[in-house]
Amino acid sequence: MAKNSRLSPNKLADVKASFAGLKTIGGYEPVKKEYEVAAIQPVEAAIDALTEQEAQLLVQLGDVRDELASKGTEFAQKMKGAAQQVIAQFGDDSQQIQSLGRIRSSERSTRKPKPPTA
Repeated sequence: MAKNSRLSPNKLADVKASFAGLKTIGGYEPVKKEYEVAAIQPVEAAIDALTEQEAQLLVQLGDVRDELASKGTEFAQKMKGAAQQVIAQFGDDSQQIQSLGRIRSSERSTRKPKPPTA
């Protein structure tokens, strides 16, 4: 299948304007029937329908992304709360807190004071 690149909105508008001009030409009768106005009209209608469908899908995609962001935030908050509950139950130096991907308090590096400057 050949890959067609999408026309830019400006180019598509230019082609549609050309088609509108073609429809106004009286006596236009091409040799090849595939270039008649009646043969081109369904393609333009399909483009309009697909453009509308794309706009609707973009709105749906935005809604799904918003819901995903909301659920992701909720998930992170719930996991933070669960980690606090694990700390409360088992302590911050337990194997259980380490199983959540956190660093045990005994494994944290301590800050060393800077040497005095002369």
